[in-house]
Amino acid sequence: MRTAGPGSTPTALDLLFGTDAEAARAQAGEILSPGGDQSLSRAIAHLSEATRQAAAQEAATTMAALLKVDLIGVLVRGWSEHRTIICAARRTLAAPGSTELVSMSSHEVRLDQRPSVSVLVDGQQAATLQFGVSIVFDVDAVLLGISGGRLVTVRAGRCEITVTLAVQGTDLFVRHSHLELPGLFALRRGFRLLPADAYPAGQGGPGELPAGEPTEGEYADTG
Repeated sequence: MRTAGPGSTPTALDLLFGTDAEAARAQAGEILSPGGDQSLSRAIAHLSEATRQAAAQEAATTMAALLKVDLIGVLVRGWSEHRTIICAARRTLAAPGSTELVSMSSHEVRLDQRPSVSVLVDGQQAATLQFGVSIVFDVDAVLLGISGGRLVTVRAGRCEITVTLAVQGTDLFVRHSHLELPGLFALRRGFRLLPADAYPAGQGGPGELPAGEPTEGEYADTG
């Protein structure tokens, strides 16, 4: 996986492709592949070569943007739905200055999203591409420090990540990566684990999860 730059965090696009340009190029090639089962390729087969290339490139660029899902945000959001962590967050919020260490054995956090992209040619809809983005974290032996209702430290833990991109129900790209969690998190003030209205005024505002945190999708956290 590409190393995230200063002040940034790794995304699903980083893990699958490395850069926006590489993502768009790879996906455009799949869309136009004569052997692929892609509705876009069939729908624009009667158009000129230049128009087909342009339509495929635009669709691929949109797909790359959809993959800019912050992996840390997904993981923290999954943890924030775990009962043990929620309880620790509430207790430390009620007791200012307190810290709790929460040890979690092997568990899985996953996010599934199913966006779609419509392709217009001369103002008419030529095709609709259905995507599937699946991110699965297999986490082992993590030790979390929680204070003031926030995740403030990750003291131990290992994680295997699998990111899958599907188009029209067919898996096109699958990537795996291994992460040592303590080295991944730059926690600063910590990541909020409870709804914003649970915090005192001025402490529950936006921006305490990474900017790329997904707000839609199906989350699951299983022990």
